[in-house]
Order: sequence, then structure tokens, then C-alpha cells
Amino acid sequence: MVSKTEQDRSAELVPLSLSSGTDEETSSNNFSEYSDSDINKHVDGGAGGGHAEFGEPGTASKRQVAVNIFISFVGSGMLGMPYAFSKSGWLLGTASLAIISSLNIYAMLLLVKTRRKLESKGFTGIHGYGDIGRITSGDSGGTFVNICLCISQLGFATAYIIFIAANLNATFGIDRAYICLGCVPILAGLVQIQDMKHLSPFSLIADVANISGLLAVMFQDFQAYEIAVDHTIIQFNFSKVLYVSSVSLYALEGVGMVLPLESSCADRKWFPSLLKNTLFAITALMAVFGCCGYLAFGAATEAPITLNLEGTSATVVKFALCIGLYFTFPIMMFPVNEVMEDMFLPLDGSRPNTLFRTLVVLFSALTAYVIPNFGLFLGLVGSSICTILGFILPCYFHLKAFGQSDLRGWEILLDYFLIIFGVFFGIMGTISAVHDLIEDSRRR
Repeated sequence: MVSKTEQDRSAELVPLSLSSGTDEETSSNNFSEYSDSDINKHVDGGAGGGHAEFGEPGTASKRQVAVNIFISFVGSGMLGMPYAFSKSGWLLGTASLAIISSLNIYAMLLLVKTRRKLESKGFTGIHGYGDIGRITSGDSGGTFVNICLCISQLGFATAYIIFIAANLNATFGIDRAYICLGCVPILAGLVQIQDMKHLSPFSLIADVANISGLLAVMFQDFQAYEIAVDHTIIQFNFSKVLYVSSVSLYALEGVGMVLPLESSCADRKWFPSLLKNTLFAITALMAVFGCCGYLAFGAATEAPITLNLEGTSATVVKFALCIGLYFTFPIMMFPVNEVMEDMFLPLDGSRPNTLFRTLVVLFSALTAYVIPNFGLFLGLVGSSICTILGFILPCYFHLKAFGQSDLRGWEILLDYFLIIFGVFFGIMGTISAVHDLIEDSRRR
């Protein structure tokens, strides 16, 4: 479920692929021969949000695709929205979320346009983000996209351990070190699984637990809300606009799932409008979730919002979300395990490499221990890698595939604006996030 699942969002399951061939580099104006062998070799079937099955390509109805989009985007990122709103102010937070969402949707649809343009030029087998990068920018372009997707997936997965450690520590008083390291043994076993079908039971558990937990959190927000004017509620705090924008981008990250979702449609013509409408609805839900959490707890709002909840029912909700995110971890890592093995290990080595995959899980757990602040970690991932995947690369590939002669003036200007905006936002947001993390570590 998580996009971004939590893009906790892990429909990057489908697009992640590294060509094992030696295709020559291509350019936007003179694409060389392209071999689509071994494309998508890492995945048998697709998934939305890390777990939702897309089904056979070209068979999904509008309702099925809409459900997959919802499950893919509504994830752990939402749990950080109330805290982000408490820093930026609810009105500035809502406005920032709306703007980031609009730009993000536009960039996602650029990938759809880019694939259709490449298909009109005779290219086939374009299954995912990395394929577009390889066709438009050569092997290095495809490799760079896959590296970014690997980093983003690992970042999302690490956020789950941070969430689990924060909630179990707050609820039961267990030391965070024991929690983080305690997550490793079972996860190290689950990431060895090579067939997505064997992870399906864990996928179902994760989806049910996560959706139920999010609904319960919103319900408890309403219960905690007091109908009174709270002087701690602010509307604007422009000093935190970078932070709330970064968290918004993290929560809405899912660009890697766009092409697989389009491929799953029974009629690809209606996909752009369906994606826009569904994501705007999800954006509205995130805004309501963020405002409700902030209005319920004011300046005391924590990240994740579950830390504000008290009582037996709250403990059940926290436990459900911990279980859901725990079982989301191996599904989030499923598409990148082989990709990382191909990057860092000899190509003639054994697959799966048990030690390597275990070390990746251990690295994630240690990172979660070193960076305990869930909200600030979301901001770091959102401002850095999500900016590259969500803004910069889609616009760059769009320009490469079409060439300026095939684009209208406003399209060229908007592409360059988003690239420049993405670079500026990524640098400033990352610097700000690192600064906040350092300050937070000093206060602990």
C-alpha cells in the first residue's frame, strides 16, 4: 500500500529493470537501435503501492486502476502531514500540498506523453521509467534512473523502521536500538524471496492493516478535536515552506508506477484524466488528514501523528500500522534487490546473494536508528531523491524525446522551469533537511 506506498508507493516494482545488454547510446534526435531483451526481467507482474496486483496488461477497468492508484499513493507519507502542517501553518501547508501535487501530476503525465512519442518512433517494450531513460539518454540514463529508484525505495523502507521504532518505543518503552535491530532477522529472510506470489499474503496483511490504521487515526483525530479557538493554530509560517513541500512530495511520490498503471488499462486513452482526478482526490484527502491532525493537537502535533494518540484503542491502531509497514518493507525492496546486486556484485555471482540482501536490511535498520525523527527523514527523502524522480527527470526526458521543434513554447518554458525549480528546490530543501536533522540530534 505504501507510496510511497510511501511513493510510500512502490509500484516502482514494474519499471525497475537494468538492461544486461550493451545497447549503444541514443539521443533525442537520432535514436540508435534499441534492444528490449531482458526488459522488466526482475518482476513477474506489477504491483501498486508495493503490493496491489495490476493484473494482466491491458485488462484493468477504470475502477480497478483507480483503486490501484489509491492504494499506491495513500501510505506512510500521510502520517507525517499533520506535523508538517503544524510547522508551516495549515493554510500554507494546504496550498503547498496543492501546488506540489499539481506540478507532480503534470510531470507524471509527461512520462506518458514521452512513452507515446517514443512508441510512435517505433520503439517497443517500454515498460517503465528506466526504459525511457535508456532510450532517450543511453545506458547511462537508464542506469541513473534505476539508481535513483533504488535509493528512493530504500528510503521509503527505512522510514517504515523509523515509524515502527518510534511507536513501539513510545508505547512500550523498548529501547530504539533493540527495535531497529530486532526488525532485521525476519526482514532479512523475507527479502530473499524471489517470487512476488510468495509475498502476496504479507501484501494483503499490509494493505488491510495500513488502510484500517489510517482510517482509525483520522477518527481519533476527530475525537481529540475540541471546538474552541486554539491560539497555537497558525495559518502561515513561510520559514517552513521548503519542509512542508518536501513532505508533500514524499507523500505523493509514485512517478515510477505511472507507466505500468497505464499499461494495465483496458483503454490507455482514458488513463491521463483518471490519474489526474484520482490524484486530486487523494491530495484533498491528504489535506484533510493533515488539517485534522494539526487542529486536534495544535503545536504538540508529533511525527508521526500516531505518537499523539493515547489509550487502548490507540495502541491497537499503532500496532496495526507497525505490522502493516513491517510487512510492506520486503515488498518495497522486492524490485530493487536484483538491481542492486547487479550494480554492486559481480555479474557471474550467485543470485540471490543472501549476505548482500541481509546487509542492505541491516544498513536500513542502522540508518533508522541514527535518524530517529520520522518527520525530518520524510523531508530529507522528499527534497532530495523524490525531487529528481518527480520533477527533473520527467521534464528532461520529455525535452529529449520530442525536441524543441515538436513542442509548443509554453511546454518548453514549463519543462525548463520545472527542471530549474527542481534543482533549486532539491538543493535548498536538502540543505535545510540536513540542517534540521543535525539540530535535532544535538537536542537529543
